[in-house]
Amino acid sequence: MNEDIQPDGLPLDAQGILALAARSMFHLFSSISQGMFLVDRSGRIVWVNDGYKRFLPALGFSSVDQFVGHLVDEVIPNTQMRRVLETGEAYLIDLLTNRAGTFVVSRIPLRREGASDGDVIGAIGIVLFDHPETTLQPLISKFALLHRDLDDARRELASQASGRRQSKYTFASFVGTSPAAVEVKRQARRAAQTSSPVLLLGETGTGKELLAHAIHAASARARAIYQRQHCRRAGCFAGGRVFWRGAWRLHRCRPARP
Repeated sequence: MNEDIQPDGLPLDAQGILALAARSMFHLFSSISQGMFLVDRSGRIVWVNDGYKRFLPALGFSSVDQFVGHLVDEVIPNTQMRRVLETGEAYLIDLLTNRAGTFVVSRIPLRREGASDGDVIGAIGIVLFDHPETTLQPLISKFALLHRDLDDARRELASQASGRRQSKYTFASFVGTSPAAVEVKRQARRAAQTSSPVLLLGETGTGKELLAHAIHAASARARAIYQRQHCRRAGCFAGGRVFWRGAWRLHRCRPARP
C-alpha cells in the first residue's frame, strides 16, 4: 500500500490534497460550465473543451483547428484575458458581451506549480452562464431591487447633508438585461469617464433622462449640482437629451413652434 495515500484514496500531504482538489475542480467546471478554453502566457489559445465549440460559428470559425492558435483578443471581442495574464488577477464573476452573445464568465490565471505569486504561465476562461437575461433573471431582479433601495438611501442622505439637488438615478436603476441594454449601459459608463458632451437620443419613455442621471452619478462630478433646463429653439434635437459637462445642465429639446 502507498504510505502517502489514506485507505479511502485521499492523499496524506497538503500538496497532494491541493493537487487532487485542483484536478477535481477543473473536471467539474469543464463538465457543468457552458464552455472553457485555455490560453498560454502570450495570450494564444491552446485548448477549448467540447462545450465551447458551439460558440465558434458566431465568432467566425467553423472548426476548433481554425480557432486554436489565435491570440485571444483577436478572436473574442471584449475579452479581458490579456489583463488577467498581465496582472495575475482573477475575475471570478464578470459579464462579457460580443457577437456570440452575453455571458457570465470567470477568468482565472494559471501559475507555475508551487508559485503563489507571479509566474503566470497562462489563464483559463470559463463561460458559467449564457443568456443571463433569462437564466439569472430572478437573481438579477432581486439584486437590482436591493441595489436600488441602497442607492435611494445613500442619495437621500447625501442630499440632506449637502442641501443640493443631486442626480436621482444610477446605473443600478437601469434594470434591462438584454444584450442591447447591456451595450447601452457599457457605452454610458464609458461616457461617464470622459469630460465630453453627451447626446442621448431615443423615443419618449425609453429612459434618456434616467441614463443622463446615471452618467452624472458615475462621473467625477457626481457631487456637483445636477440642473435640468427646458428649452425651445430651432435646430434642437427633438426627443433628445443633451447635457454639457461644465455646467451639468440637462437640456430637454423640443422643436421650435412656427
